Amino acid sequence: MPHTDLSAVADDARAWFDQYVSTFIGLASAGRTDPAPLLAYFAVPITITTGAAHTVLGSGEALTAGLAHELRTLRDADYGGSTAVDPEVRALNERSALIEVTWVRNDTAGREFQRVRVLYLAARTDAGWRTTASVILAS
Repeated sequence: MPHTDLSAVADDARAWFDQYVSTFIGLASAGRTDPAPLLAYFAVPITITTGAAHTVLGSGEALTAGLAHELRTLRDADYGGSTAVDPEVRALNERSALIEVTWVRNDTAGREFQRVRVLYLAARTDAGWRTTASVILAS
């Protein structure tokens, strides 16, 4: 069995995640609510777990609706931008990585209105890296 360079896998996953962060922040800070540019960053089905609920988005339509809802919520909160703080990327094997990051969200005046730590499970599919699960961590 060949040895895998997990640091290279982690670097690849981090570069992909950085693109996602840039895409997401760009859409949300512009007040856009069409999630089409984000869809390629997620697998279907995807599981989302918070302290209040566990949800499985089992179709492209459900994923689109969920992302559009999040973008609308941010627009309604006068979202101005985010910083992805303390990202940690850990390659699990050749095709998967755990990515943990704190999202610090600010309104258009630069005031912080939310801070949340999220754990993403990402898989390198035949179509590229995709988020397969996300967990909102307890604060």
